[in-house]
Amino acid sequence: MKVLRKIFIIGLCSLLVLTAVAAAFFLITTKDSKLNEEKLTLSENNIVICDNGGNEIAQISANKANKSVKIEALSDHLKNAFVSIEDKNFYKHHGLDVARMGKAFFNNLKSRSYKEGASTISQQLIKNTHLTNEKTISRKLKEIKLTVKLEKKYSKDEIMEMYLNTIYFGHSCFGIASAADFYFDKEAKDLTVAESALLAALIKAPNTYSPFNHPEKCLQRRNLVLTKMQEYGYLSESEAKIAKESPIPEKSDNAIKSQTYIQSVYDELENVLSVSPYAILDGCRIYTYMDAPLQKYAEELKTTADRSGKSIVILDNKTRGVKAFYSTEGNSSRQPGSIIKPLAVYAPAFEENRIVPATPILDEKIDFGGYSPSNYNDVYNGYVSARAALSRSLNVPAVKILNDLGIEKSEHYLREMNLPLKDEDKHLALALGGMSRGYTLTQLAGAYTVFANEGFFAQPRFIKKLEDSRGNVLYTAEIASRKVFGKDTVGMINDILYETAKTGTAKKLSNLPFPVCAKTGTCGTEKGNTDSYTISYTPEDTVAVWMGNYDNTVTDVTGGGLPCHYAYLLHKKIYADSAPSRFEVPGELVSLKLDKFEYENNHRIVLADEYAPTEYVVTDLFKSDKIPQESSARFTSPQIQTPSIRYKDGNVIIDLCHAEYYSYLIKRQYDGKTETIYDGKYQEHFTDRNTVKNKKYTYTVTPYVKNSEGDLVYGKSVVLPTVYTKSKQNYDKILDDILD
Repeated sequence: MKVLRKIFIIGLCSLLVLTAVAAAFFLITTKDSKLNEEKLTLSENNIVICDNGGNEIAQISANKANKSVKIEALSDHLKNAFVSIEDKNFYKHHGLDVARMGKAFFNNLKSRSYKEGASTISQQLIKNTHLTNEKTISRKLKEIKLTVKLEKKYSKDEIMEMYLNTIYFGHSCFGIASAADFYFDKEAKDLTVAESALLAALIKAPNTYSPFNHPEKCLQRRNLVLTKMQEYGYLSESEAKIAKESPIPEKSDNAIKSQTYIQSVYDELENVLSVSPYAILDGCRIYTYMDAPLQKYAEELKTTADRSGKSIVILDNKTRGVKAFYSTEGNSSRQPGSIIKPLAVYAPAFEENRIVPATPILDEKIDFGGYSPSNYNDVYNGYVSARAALSRSLNVPAVKILNDLGIEKSEHYLREMNLPLKDEDKHLALALGGMSRGYTLTQLAGAYTVFANEGFFAQPRFIKKLEDSRGNVLYTAEIASRKVFGKDTVGMINDILYETAKTGTAKKLSNLPFPVCAKTGTCGTEKGNTDSYTISYTPEDTVAVWMGNYDNTVTDVTGGGLPCHYAYLLHKKIYADSAPSRFEVPGELVSLKLDKFEYENNHRIVLADEYAPTEYVVTDLFKSDKIPQESSARFTSPQIQTPSIRYKDGNVIIDLCHAEYYSYLIKRQYDGKTETIYDGKYQEHFTDRNTVKNKKYTYTVTPYVKNSEGDLVYGKSVVLPTVYTKSKQNYDKILDDILD
């Protein structure tokens, strides 16, 4: 008994000590935390946005579109939507939901992370207006202390009103009034049940659940809110069903602005490490990568031939900073078309050593288990090189290469460039950009920077640095790059896409006074085109142009047309004062000469004879550790198959073998005399008309060639069967051994 009492006393003392220590830690940690009433409403301080040189380009007030909405003016279903998804016990607790906090604590302990939160609406208001977004114990303790103070000072309706007037809804919208105006073009008091649920759905991750950026995710979360409202008794089953059938907003006039760069800055702000949009409520200075004159030029760029919307992205390849971004159609995801071919097909196939630029591929009408890709205008070219297939953007070779490579390999490389692939897009049509949703132009431009950075990828950025109103640096952009392709792969892609800009589908760029690499792409049906691209780049910059319409209204614009013309104008603007550098062939690649005859006639890659004349050689790039092993001796030791010979109508006819790269020396022997009767270039049939009847003639054929050094190289002479010019008609050939 004494032992149990002793254990009890020790346990009780320990508990008291731990409680005292915890209380002391709480008091010390939170001693400077004070509730600031002014922070509970949107500040009048301006958010200053600067360009790449630090020059001010915009000033925005956080409450620019907000009128403080009184709680009495808002519908019950609006308040209930937020309560249902964010804090179901809001009107029951005193600021802290202890049961939820305990459950979240143990779940996080099991997962060894801060995966699950349990913040009430009151806690969210405090966190958003008074604290940072960091996940630490000290911040949580401060949040708890200030939340208790908040609940003591204000009623639930007052807290709800402040919460709704300060919450961030994405696209630079703070507060319910701003969000109602932006997303639905109406006042907050007029929001329907479905609209209220959508706005409540946004606040968890405004950019992720934006109806304009990710409509599918938005719809799913909005319907989750409606389900919760029904579950907690705020909606009947029929009311929830009707609300779920309401469409989400596709686009409002306010969603398409000339200041799309500024919108993108706000969107990125939500994803910048621990910095939340609320960090700027007291005012801040955001430094961007914007090249202001170039941005202005992009916004004003137009021609009399314009007949669709357009988007422009210009990236600095070194920093991955966005120098200019403008769109009349928002930054929505679109089908990439053939612009995806270098990223999903050719570069991965080069990297995996499945092909080289010279690989011959049969361009033909073909069926892959029911999927039958077609070339433009249904034209097929027989055997073409992988280089030509990419430069000319042929469809069938791309699908064949992907089929050989495998979808999983392609998906791996796309994922490394932040181009995730949905399950429904894992099919061979991927080679042609046939996707259910696709990617944004910024994503595609960012992926193309891998070719200007020796195979390394880093995410494009709008924000370079962020300072608060007191000049404290909240965030500085860092390049977190990862290797996707080797230098050899990148060198081959660059060489082919340089050719594309000279003679291929992007040849409108060939008039630029400096070299660029480029790829075009077009999506559409027999009714017209919906998406047209040109992405071009130098070692310094990547220029991406898309043309189309948000609502998929078709046009006749192709990637090699207006988008290519705009890319041309943008490159001229960027390099008006000095030309860019050029891509050098990396040391990991070698340029090799191939036997042209073997390549074109037998579709084999064979190294050319070292003495082969230029006209019988094709040249291409190979990885230095993957050089072809077979070599030709065609011009070192000329050889031919034995020609056929026949006698007809008084003439001797010699059919030479098909080797037009040789010249031939033909000698004739009869009556003990030998004479040269032909010395010249290949001809299919040689006819000796100077024969005498009843004579025996023996012919010798010797191939020879003038090698690359100008010397004549003679091959082995071939002695043909003897011909007897007998007077009897219609003997075609008489063999010498028969006569003897």
